[in-house]
Amino acid sequence: MYIKSNKSTFFITKDRHINNTPMLFIHGFTGSSKSWDNIRKEINISSLSIDIPGHSKSIFNSLNEEYYFKDFSNELYIALKKLEIKKLHICGYSLGGRLALAFASKFPDIISSLFLESTTLGIDDRSEREERYLSDINISTTITENLNEFNKNWESNKLFELQEERNEYDFSAQRDIRNSHNKEQLSKSLKTFSLGTMPFMLNNFQKLNFPIYIVNGKDDIKFIKEGRLMLKLNDNAKQFIVNDASHNVHLENKEMYLDIFNSIYK
Repeated sequence: MYIKSNKSTFFITKDRHINNTPMLFIHGFTGSSKSWDNIRKEINISSLSIDIPGHSKSIFNSLNEEYYFKDFSNELYIALKKLEIKKLHICGYSLGGRLALAFASKFPDIISSLFLESTTLGIDDRSEREERYLSDINISTTITENLNEFNKNWESNKLFELQEERNEYDFSAQRDIRNSHNKEQLSKSLKTFSLGTMPFMLNNFQKLNFPIYIVNGKDDIKFIKEGRLMLKLNDNAKQFIVNDASHNVHLENKEMYLDIFNSIYK
């Protein structure tokens, strides 16, 4: 279904029957709500999944209007109210985890738990944030120039180098999703949700007062460190390290990911 707000239009897919506290899945950059299909089929909790603005069927209503993390949070809140969802869990991967943190920090009263996969609190140093934003601006230009070429370069990132070997079927499906995006919308999404524009979430994270589950792949050293930082900052946090996985844990080791997920959400 589509839910239109002032600045964006969300596409949301949901189970036929939603219980009082469902799980909301938020994908990573270049993914879509479909990225979670094979996970959602095998979990014990009712769920819904969204396309992040600029991805697949969710769009920025204007490519020229400014859009911020707070806009995503506000418009997601509106969408959930229209769906009559008063309480929920959120599972976010990478960019989706960052958006989940931003939303949970703004609307903590409706969050039952966070399940964060390969997520960061952001960049503390202002000059580093500015440098990252400029880098993402340059990358966003390559998206509009040649989406297929950008996707090839994206897949060559070391974070993803064993994905195809570990799960050829889901890797191929994810490639199809990447190639299906509107290049102007995806380019704006990168600029909008760059780590360089994300507020540093350390202080907000410390205040979260509900269970937080952090999942990292054993090969993803950088994000394991990010997870350990979160662990130190909040006594409600618990970290899981998954063997035979790097950044995209739910794709590279789906079985262990589901074991962890279903042991929590029985």
